[in-house]
Amino acid sequence: MSTTSTPVAHDTQWRTVRFEVLEKLESLPSLNSVVLEFLELSQREYFTAKDFEAVISKDQALVARLLKQANSGLYGRSRSIKSIPEAVVLIGLESLKKIVFAVSTEGLTRRTLKNYAYHEGQGFWMHSLGVAQTSRVLAEMSPACQLRSEEIYVAGLLHDIGQLIIDDFLPPGDGKHVSRRKEIEAVGLDHTELAEHILRQWNLPESITACVRYHHDYEQAGEWAPAAAVLCLAEGVCGHWGLGRKNPIDLSDDIPVEKFQNILDHIGLPAEKWDQVIWDIRQNLVGLDGTFREYAD
Repeated sequence: MSTTSTPVAHDTQWRTVRFEVLEKLESLPSLNSVVLEFLELSQREYFTAKDFEAVISKDQALVARLLKQANSGLYGRSRSIKSIPEAVVLIGLESLKKIVFAVSTEGLTRRTLKNYAYHEGQGFWMHSLGVAQTSRVLAEMSPACQLRSEEIYVAGLLHDIGQLIIDDFLPPGDGKHVSRRKEIEAVGLDHTELAEHILRQWNLPESITACVRYHHDYEQAGEWAPAAAVLCLAEGVCGHWGLGRKNPIDLSDDIPVEKFQNILDHIGLPAEKWDQVIWDIRQNLVGLDGTFREYAD
């Protein structure tokens, strides 16, 4: 990458980005191309298990994880599953999506960050996965969100990816809160701006990129504002429960609807549905730490 390039060329107020940051961007592992192909395939009107085989077979680690899941005790099979199409049919599309997206991004998100307030080891990954699953629930219930559940799930997984780079440049702190102002002071960009640059390098759809870029400022996301608001709400809900920051996970604390009323209005969710929304989110987050262990080897 040339030293004259800038991550946010569309911004009217340019900032000086540290050269070391640009070097780290070059060394950041690329998002598995299977994610893009899987996104495209899962949005077709018609597809078969053989179609998924053509995509999944490109990643042997993904194949191994899929077959491991299909042959686990969860499905009570009397014989072993040895082919991708059989495994796809057995575990179902929704479980397949979770495996594909989690495995394809784990090399990026399964890191220990020194200066952000995630708990050691799996905190950042669990926060990312929790926001992804919460975003999916909200998107499916929001009449205003334009992103499909697969797209919003990927946006949730990658929404804080800029922190992976910034973490190395932050001065040692108390580990409680790193503001976006502190991020800009450290590297020249905040984590959402840096994430935008990363996702554009990976050629992710504009819908996902805009959603990630503006998940703290959803009203600035233009046509993608409702989707960005969904991601903002998902992070807010997971933040209320301290997901990825507290260990073990505790989802028992009630969340008053008043806390997020403005965002609910933006995504078209009436307040009277809030209890149902929170119930559905809890059902999707229960056992999240087990999901981490499931993908751990």
